[in-house]
Amino acid sequence: MKRIGSDIKAASDMIPLFVLVGAIAVVIIGVVFANFFFFTAGDQTEDNGRFLDDDVVDRGEPFAFFEVSGYGTIKVALDQNKAPIAVANFIELCEKNFYNGLTFHRVIPQFMIQGGDPSGDGTGGPGYTIEGEANNGLTHAKGALACAKRSGETRMSGSQFYIVQADNGATHLDGEHTVFGMTVEGIEIVDRIANAQTGSNDNPLNPIIMTKVYVEYE
Repeated sequence: MKRIGSDIKAASDMIPLFVLVGAIAVVIIGVVFANFFFFTAGDQTEDNGRFLDDDVVDRGEPFAFFEVSGYGTIKVALDQNKAPIAVANFIELCEKNFYNGLTFHRVIPQFMIQGGDPSGDGTGGPGYTIEGEANNGLTHAKGALACAKRSGETRMSGSQFYIVQADNGATHLDGEHTVFGMTVEGIEIVDRIANAQTGSNDNPLNPIIMTKVYVEYE
C-alpha cells in the first residue's frame, strides 16, 4: 500500500519545475511586448528612413568651395533654410564629384559667370531639373550664387549655376531664378574670371576649369 506522505513529497518536488516554467513564460511575454512597443518604428517604411538620427544631425552651416585652376578658391555660404531644394541638390552633386573638372563656360563682365554644364556649351546637365525657389527672399546682389534655367521655364537646371559679378547686382533676375548662396571669400576671383577674354557665346578663349568643388560645414 502506497503511503500518503510519498504523494505529498512527489507533488512538492514538482513545484520548482512549475515555477521555472512560469518564469520563462513571463520573460518571453515581456520580450514580445517590449519589441512591440519600442521597435515598431523600424516597420514605418513611409518615412524612408528619415526618422534616423543621421538625417537630423546639425552639421553646422554649409559652405561651398570652388577651386579654380589658375585663379584660386571662391567660398560661398549656402542658404539651406531659404533654398533647401537647391542646396540639397548642389551638395549631393558635390558629394558625387560632379563638378570636378567642369568649366565656367559663359562669362560676362558686369553681369555673371556661369558653370556646371558637363557638355561645356550651356546645353547639358545631370539629366533632370529641380523645382524653383525663386521667391525665397534672396536677391541677386553681387556675389550671389543662383540656379540657371532655360528662358520661359519655371524649373531650374539640375546642375548649372552662376555667380553674380555686377557691382550693382542683377536684381532684374529676382523672382525668376533661385538664389541659394552668397560669396563670402574670393569675390576678386569672380571679377577676374568675368573679365577673361571670350569668343562666341561668351565662352572663355582659355578654359576656366573648376578642379574641385566641395562642401564643408562650419
